[in-house]
Amino acid sequence: MLSANFQPSRATDDAPSLLTGRLAALRALLHEKFPAGAVRESGVLRTGCAALDEAEGGLRQGAVTELVGPSSAGALFLAVALRVLAREQAFGALVEAGNSFHPDAAGSSALARLLWVRCGEPRAALKAVDLLLHDGNLRLLVLDLQLTPERELRRIPASTWHRFQRVVETTGMAFVILTPQPMIAGAKTRMAVRQRWTLAAMRERRGALLESWEVQVFARRQFSALADGARQSA
Repeated sequence: MLSANFQPSRATDDAPSLLTGRLAALRALLHEKFPAGAVRESGVLRTGCAALDEAEGGLRQGAVTELVGPSSAGALFLAVALRVLAREQAFGALVEAGNSFHPDAAGSSALARLLWVRCGEPRAALKAVDLLLHDGNLRLLVLDLQLTPERELRRIPASTWHRFQRVVETTGMAFVILTPQPMIAGAKTRMAVRQRWTLAAMRERRGALLESWEVQVFARRQFSALADGARQSA
């Protein structure tokens, strides 16, 4: 696993230049570690998880997918993502704006094809995503925003998500954004995980938990209704 740390230091006037320097380091890391070439797949990327694959056959490639749910759902999805990368012998990346990913829970072979970018706040995470979307070697990109406060997420302009969708359409990448509430206006697909597991679920195997998943898939025209329902239940 390759790891790039974008954790912020104290706020200073040099913060923009520090972020630029870290992005340059990430760009150099991609150039050094990933082989040249471009992924240009089409269709869907099967996950092997029935709840995710039943609706559309898997994750849409060349598209943004929003996965809405609790952090426990995000952790399970990352386990699925690592399994997919190992099966496909493909490269993937995880960009997180918090600190929710625990690599010790995954095997070394599953991590071998993952670039993990740790960011302390959404602005740095979005900059890293912007760079990675233009890389030609990634089959799957995951942006984890589940631990980011909703007020910070709402500050992100809708135009950002629409721009990301336009960029990812030119690639064969599946781009999945993990969020606690529905908010990604430019997403082609939105999947909502409804479960909120109890502490007893920690003793269950991941395979058993995935089999019990209830995932609803929403078309774009249904997005506003889903968002209204989420706000009412909050």
